[in-house]
Amino acid sequence: MSSNPDVVYIVRDEAFFTTAALADHILENANSYHALAEADKFPGRDRMAFSIMLTMFDEMGKLLHMVRECEKTAKADHPDVRVVDFHNNSLNGRRGLGQILEEIRTIESASVNLGFSKAVITEEPEFLKEDYSSLDGRSRYFQIDKIMRKDEYIPTIDIMNRYAAVIERNAIAAGNYLHDLGKALGLWVSLELSPAEKNGKVRYL
Repeated sequence: MSSNPDVVYIVRDEAFFTTAALADHILENANSYHALAEADKFPGRDRMAFSIMLTMFDEMGKLLHMVRECEKTAKADHPDVRVVDFHNNSLNGRRGLGQILEEIRTIESASVNLGFSKAVITEEPEFLKEDYSSLDGRSRYFQIDKIMRKDEYIPTIDIMNRYAAVIERNAIAAGNYLHDLGKALGLWVSLELSPAEKNGKVRYL
């Protein structure tokens, strides 16, 4: 571990298992998100769903970065994995969101090029116009300042569902890639969770 709290050095084998555990944790958060998102609407539902979504953005940013670092270290046959900005939740959240928006827009652009009449390109979400680092606190905790209590920036459940679908797909893909990459190193890396079939609101078991 470096003296800098935002730079983490992990033994390569442990880094692979840690990264897979992070992907599992994202899927656990997806379970919590869907349990809220699919419930009948009640005061505070969208606010708490958005708070979970912010955590998923953060962890997705970390996951994508860690997968790349694991890959580089494996190909270079280096014993340690170096992860920069691991604890920077705001930066990782923006990275994760950026990846998600890029994937959504790629699909939408393809739909537009294919001539689908209802195809549109997703715009920047309203919450990116806010102070990103304060969003989680504003969503979860009561603020005395009434201006801070305004929550028009919170996306609709339909939009958050689209984000969740991309996050979950990336988490599963990361686990599969780590599994294949790990085999070349003599490691058996796999996700603990898998998609649940016909189990109500719980998506991954």
